[in-house]
Amino acid sequence: MKIFNIVLAIASLVGATSCASINNPEGGPKDEKAPTLESSNPKHKELNVKTQTITLDFDEEVQQNSLAKELLITPYTDNKYKIKTSKTRLELVFEEPFEENTTYTFNFRKGIEDITEKNKAEALRLTFSTGNFIDSSRVSGVVLDLLKQQPEKEAIVALYPTSDTLSIRKSRPYYQTQTNEAGEFVFENIKEGEYRIFALTDKNNSSTYDNENERIAYKSEPIQITSVGQELLLETVKIDTKRPILQRREKYLDRFVSNYNEGIESFIARPINSPKDTLVHKISADGKIIELFGDAKFKGGMALLTAMDSAANRTIDTVQINFEGKRAQRIQGAKLKDNGASNNNTYSEGQSITIELETPVRINFKEPIAILADSILVTKLTYPNQVKLDRTATELSFVVPRWKGRNRQATVILDSVGIAPVQGDKLKFTPLTFTVAEAKGAGSLKGSITSTNPSYIVQLLDNQYKVKRQIRNAKSYDFKNIEPGTYYIRIIVDENKNGKWDGGDPNFKRPPEKVYLHKKALEIRANWEVEENIKF
Repeated sequence: MKIFNIVLAIASLVGATSCASINNPEGGPKDEKAPTLESSNPKHKELNVKTQTITLDFDEEVQQNSLAKELLITPYTDNKYKIKTSKTRLELVFEEPFEENTTYTFNFRKGIEDITEKNKAEALRLTFSTGNFIDSSRVSGVVLDLLKQQPEKEAIVALYPTSDTLSIRKSRPYYQTQTNEAGEFVFENIKEGEYRIFALTDKNNSSTYDNENERIAYKSEPIQITSVGQELLLETVKIDTKRPILQRREKYLDRFVSNYNEGIESFIARPINSPKDTLVHKISADGKIIELFGDAKFKGGMALLTAMDSAANRTIDTVQINFEGKRAQRIQGAKLKDNGASNNNTYSEGQSITIELETPVRINFKEPIAILADSILVTKLTYPNQVKLDRTATELSFVVPRWKGRNRQATVILDSVGIAPVQGDKLKFTPLTFTVAEAKGAGSLKGSITSTNPSYIVQLLDNQYKVKRQIRNAKSYDFKNIEPGTYYIRIIVDENKNGKWDGGDPNFKRPPEKVYLHKKALEIRANWEVEENIKF
């Protein structure tokens, strides 16, 4: 009985303790309020600061959020510090005293947050001076992606005094800030003087330009910063300084294949013993593979291969070309080529279809292609009026004819006798199927161009800013057969008249060629003609 009473008493005590335990209250509104700074030591814009510890007191409990990466201290200092947090207080304890007679600004960005919901302290900055005055010079502006004319949010903007040799490629900026959602930036409380200015999409958070995948903006001449202030426009570009590299060569009976490490925009191959001739070639969709073909004039030998990428970086290789071994057989027989305009082999009436062939061919019959629907002949296509063979003799193309009837499924039959390989065994073709889309029609876009610039390039862009069409130096433009959708017009000002856009200079001495993006989004509808006059 005593044992029973003891057990009962312990159970009652445990139950009472359990009932009295403190739990977080359930329900209630979510905390969406950011922590607010109530006081700091030193105070904002305090003079003659001697402390090595920065103390921030908030209205609620806080914690750091990758503060070592988020905190921007300007001017730059390599003075190391430790971060301490205790409930509502955060401290930065520096190892060394700050430089004398210097105005410092601490930009905490997203580095401090509350504990409950991780709300970030917003626009938190602290400025103080170790001397008897606060520097009052300022500069502000906006950073845009040059080719898209869109704001560069969270871009690093950097200032380097011209009095030293610091480089944005190797050294952190003397002054640094960050753009907001609208691409806007401002430097305040900086020392008057002459500076080099840059803006950088800093992907690896290094505060240096050490990755050519990052976009960078710069002024080719230094700027003078005073207390009067000024507004600047900085436009970012990618600067590609690396030449294409010929990584691998492949020899086949029907072609010679050059494999590059990056996409090639233009390519020329010339025989060494006949430098005025150009070899027949084609470039893969990603630009990394170049296939060269022989002909009656060129059966093999030494050739000069010149490859250029989109940034005009050029490489020249002298290569021994031999056509030997077996056929490449990258595909078996034939297949429909994905030209980016089709979706699951669906084509519209009037749209061009391209068929890739296993090897170069010659056409022996007048009607090498037949189109069937439900095993019933729809039409036969004639060569060379309706069927085209490209210069490499490896691609056939034709236009989808007007389609009658409800069945939208079509089959392409290639005549294996009429389409014969130049070398090797007879080809075996399997039927190729595609779908004829319901007729939606295409639109067109035209207009006049008014400009005092003598040389320029007019580009039609889709809603992903990819170039769909372009013309040079035209006083008017007329883009026909455009698929319905949203488009933009961009003008490249060809200042050096070389027929292409010259982007950024690796040495930051020459600015990129100017770009004008027509602000109005142009909606193209089926069977509609849109007219938009442009002045720049």
